[in-house]
Amino acid sequence: MGSHMRIRWIIGAALIFWLSIPIMTGAENPLIAVKGGRFFTGTKGTIDGGVLLIRDGKIVAVGKGVVIPTGAKVIDATSCFIMPGLIDAFTNLGTEEPGTLGGDSDEKTSPVTPQLRIIDSFDPENLFIPMARKAGVTAALVAPAVGNLIAGQCGLMSLWGNDAAAMTIKFPVAVQSSLGEAPKMRFGSKDQTPQTRMGEAALLRQTFIDVQNYLQRISDYEKKDRESKAKKAEGKEPEGEKPTPPPADLKLQALVPVLKGEIPFLVTANRLDDILTILRIADEFGLKIILNGGADAHRLKDTLAAKRIPVLLKPEEAAARLTVETQRAVPENAALLFRAGVKIAFQTGSIKDAAGLVRQAQMAVANGLPREEGLRALTVNPAEIFGVAGDLGSLEKGKVANLTIFEADPLLSPTRVKAVIIRGVIAR
Repeated sequence: MGSHMRIRWIIGAALIFWLSIPIMTGAENPLIAVKGGRFFTGTKGTIDGGVLLIRDGKIVAVGKGVVIPTGAKVIDATSCFIMPGLIDAFTNLGTEEPGTLGGDSDEKTSPVTPQLRIIDSFDPENLFIPMARKAGVTAALVAPAVGNLIAGQCGLMSLWGNDAAAMTIKFPVAVQSSLGEAPKMRFGSKDQTPQTRMGEAALLRQTFIDVQNYLQRISDYEKKDRESKAKKAEGKEPEGEKPTPPPADLKLQALVPVLKGEIPFLVTANRLDDILTILRIADEFGLKIILNGGADAHRLKDTLAAKRIPVLLKPEEAAARLTVETQRAVPENAALLFRAGVKIAFQTGSIKDAAGLVRQAQMAVANGLPREEGLRALTVNPAEIFGVAGDLGSLEKGKVANLTIFEADPLLSPTRVKAVIIRGVIAR
């Protein structure tokens, strides 16, 4: 190749590279108008033939009769179905690449690792993130892998951005735990606790007792420190040694907000007895629970509803009954839980099914879940479960502009994603 040809090739390659990089700010299009179509708002019903306006990443108007300002970039979605951006309620998206030596979401060295932070493994340039966006997903609850008894801290991540900190919507959302076969298989083979379900429950209880004792040591120190300072203020010499705080312990510190009920304990459990075990432990320690998996959750639907415990479902996997823990799963699980008053959300579970979130809702709707509730379980429900409904999950004035535009209603017929808007930026 001659020198001139080589230079032209390098310049051409560079142009292709730069043109392929998404514009992250959206500053070139400060005002966007989505002209519908049918809008599913998530909280205020459906609007036919409406207009939604976006400015500076926020929804500034939505409804019929909304005037499109001069100069706005118009997305013509006249024949489309527009809904809040999909939220994957449980996945390890962003933590594993094809061809790498394992993923970065699974620390297999100890059964109790609550100090692990999933945001320290999240790669904004992960190849699976654009795949999820292409399927209409705009945010995801990214969690440590199922396997440890207590696996670590989960984060709700935006699927648009170039920096993990900027992409973090909320952290920590919950601490992830697993009951049943997964911890037994992993640590039983190493001749470690837990080898049985008894061992799992005992280790969970001991861990939370350790957290209680840690909090008591902190409280005792703070009391002695206050008394010491009060005596000094009175001009008196404090008695005994100067109070010293207990040594920092990242493992116990990570569980303090769980024990205080400030963040939930997200527990993966499918079998009836495992669900009952975590309900007992939650009552003993005053824990706020989110149930993940829940293949047998329909058998405890009234109890879950009374305790206001939401369930993150993967109907397709449970209905396949592929594991010993899902043998009693029924395809009507989502419908039965909804009718009992249990809040549900859908999940893919892993990067291996990045494009399968809608399919989970389709299966639930095909087995009795009302279509609108299927849509809510993809949008507003996970936003409410994770405590971000003030910003996400619905198409309302003032909310973050996360939208998924389908060519047709995704729960009525097979369809394609026409466009995805995340934080007011056209991301697909």
